[in-house]
Amino acid sequence: MSARRSRFVVTAVALVALLAGGAFVLDWLAGDGRGGRGPAVGAAPPAPGDEAGRAGGVRFRERATAAPAPSRSKNGTVLSLPGDFPIEGPGTFTYAEGESEELGESGPVRRFRLGVEDGVDEDLTGLAGFVDDTLGAEQGWTAGQDLRLQRVPDGAGHDFTIYLATSATTARMCAEVGVDVIGAGLPEGGVSCRGPGQVILNFSRWRLSVPQFVDAGVALSTYRQMLVNHEVGHELGYGHEACPDPGEPAPVMQQQTVELAGCEPNPWPYLDGRRYTGPPTP
Repeated sequence: MSARRSRFVVTAVALVALLAGGAFVLDWLAGDGRGGRGPAVGAAPPAPGDEAGRAGGVRFRERATAAPAPSRSKNGTVLSLPGDFPIEGPGTFTYAEGESEELGESGPVRRFRLGVEDGVDEDLTGLAGFVDDTLGAEQGWTAGQDLRLQRVPDGAGHDFTIYLATSATTARMCAEVGVDVIGAGLPEGGVSCRGPGQVILNFSRWRLSVPQFVDAGVALSTYRQMLVNHEVGHELGYGHEACPDPGEPAPVMQQQTVELAGCEPNPWPYLDGRRYTGPPTP
């Protein structure tokens, strides 16, 4: 073989190797960093029973690439926590230990348990403190001084339970009381609901909030306060209400997770020391 032909063959082999190496790098970047290709954007999650996306019987929300950072406003406020989190779990719960102080100054005491579905990575002690602070706030449900609330441990006498559940478990529990939380026009993962003695908070909403809150720069913690107060409000006997006027605060019993209808996000049942309401809706 001539020297010129030898140089040509060597060059061709090097070029093929370079292209192959580039393809591997692209494949690694598109996948999970281990050389495998990740799911395509918009790929359907694994069907129930599939092993992909599961860990210990818990199915996780799929992502196309690396977990995105928390969505933040310009001032750094956390608006949403996208990324991997469970969307399906075993349907069993672990309950917060101990009991809170009686929240509120007067009125009959309604006692509740607080449970987190097994497999959901949420600090139960921190969650208990958040729920206690929300329900016992000056603008919370006890502000009318006609009601007190107290969190109690599992096994103690209680009037209702607050559950933080994956979206699949939320859908199942809500369906059992005749509520469809995953339907047309509802956000990804569905909404939350209340059944007799059950306040069921959807973990997808707990993590992601909803577009209208995120777009308005509303803190995820504020959305969570609204979620707790809205569903507990149902347990206390309050129905849905409508936006009173565009630009006004939304009543806490408005379905703010679905739409704001021109109102401003509001997590509280009491504003300026008075119960804040809107027109009742069917």
